[in-house]
Amino acid sequence: MKLKAIELKNFRNYEELKLDFHPNLNIFLGQNAQGKTNIIEAIYLLSVCKSFRTHINDQMIQFDHDFAKVKGNVFSNERMHQLELILSKESKKAKVDGKDILKISDYVGYLNAVVFVPDDLSLVKGSPSIRRKFLDLELSKISPIYVFYLTKYNRLLKERNQYLKLLNQRRGKYDEYLETLDEQLAEVQIKIIEKRNNFIERLSLKVKDIYLNIANCHEIVELQYECFIKNVNKEDILKLYQKGFERDSRYLSTYYGIHKEDMKIFIDNKSAHQFASQGQQRTIVLSMKIALIELIKEEIGEYPILLLDDVLSELDDQRKTKLLDILNNRIQTFITTTSIDGIEHHVIKEAKKININHREEKWWQKKIKYNIAMMSQISKY
Repeated sequence: MKLKAIELKNFRNYEELKLDFHPNLNIFLGQNAQGKTNIIEAIYLLSVCKSFRTHINDQMIQFDHDFAKVKGNVFSNERMHQLELILSKESKKAKVDGKDILKISDYVGYLNAVVFVPDDLSLVKGSPSIRRKFLDLELSKISPIYVFYLTKYNRLLKERNQYLKLLNQRRGKYDEYLETLDEQLAEVQIKIIEKRNNFIERLSLKVKDIYLNIANCHEIVELQYECFIKNVNKEDILKLYQKGFERDSRYLSTYYGIHKEDMKIFIDNKSAHQFASQGQQRTIVLSMKIALIELIKEEIGEYPILLLDDVLSELDDQRKTKLLDILNNRIQTFITTTSIDGIEHHVIKEAKKININHREEKWWQKKIKYNIAMMSQISKY
């Protein structure tokens, strides 16, 4: 899988931008606040219809414009496809080869991308919800049936919570309708737990080997699935729901379920959340991202692209070399950095270097322009 070219229109600080890419390594060079990360964001947006920085479309649309457009040419499974996303303040419109795509699930998969950004350190130090989001997003890329199960679970959970409010108003007790909802929730959760558990087991094995390689040490990193229930079967899940009914009806929400699970990360049998240093955290997350690439390759038969935002500057020389050795022209990679001085590696020498010198307007600069524009409009009347 290769991204051949990209076009941006009214996206972030780019009014117009067209770039062609190298099939292996592409390096965006430039000082801070020039727009390097904006290009990485646009590529990721083209992949999953979501930004890793914001969920607000308006923040990605250039000031004083009504829309932004991201278009890319992707070579995948021996075919060339043109992907296009048009952002307005209210919606996103996706196209593949000029045809409108109505469901995101029908769009995702044409361009698979794995991204590493500085905020990803929260995978180690952050809350369980961050790791659950990671699990759901990455599993969705390789398993359409997982998307179906997760969508069904979220719909049933919402329906259960709404019914709990109704029961609370009526001072009702656990009834047949709630039991039916719980049975459906139990059935779909068993399938989700199986998918999550299998994914984490496979990912953990790969992370362990990759971490040993990059860190060049004997520290053992492991990922473990923390399920909300010990014995995963329908009967025990139903017992939990019945046991927790009084609490659920009091707080008007469902306490037990896969929405409370976690993926624990350990280094030498100690919680990475508590004991991992900044350098260890960075190497763990980087190892997880590279492990993801290998998993995706096993599932779909080709490597996804890799997006690395400001990674090289935070790695020592040994880890830089190990990372570049792993990439070694197998995976199309996009890196943002302020400098590659002193990195002597054939992958860097063969890479396409793209100099970015395009200063991004700050919010207050945009606000000044907006106020000037408004004053101009008022003065006409």
